Amino acid sequence: MSGRAHAVYRVTIEVAPEVEQAWARWMTEEHVAAVLRQPGFLGATQWKDQERAADGWVRYVLHYRTATVAAIQAYQTSDEATRLRADYTARYGKTTRVTRSVLSDPIFLSPGG
Repeated sequence: MSGRAHAVYRVTIEVAPEVEQAWARWMTEEHVAAVLRQPGFLGATQWKDQERAADGWVRYVLHYRTATVAAIQAYQTSDEATRLRADYTARYGKTTRVTRSVLSDPIFLSPGG
């Protein structure tokens, strides 16, 4: 992990099983890398949910760590975000469902205090 995140851009994606392998490869090799090149982004963690959606689609959760909420807001309104979303929609818009949220004000807890 590089850098301490003060905000997380969480993207939850439900993926149709028939495109999961191609989607996962493209996300790792192209899409996530392009997002991480944006100012203020520090890294990402991709999780695979062990429970599927009610209709059997596979669920993934991406946590893009950023230096500030402002970095996420700048990205969301950028030309690059518009381009990346259009590319994503053209490739996987009919075979995925996406929700996004911004998390901030982390409280770091550990066992024993």
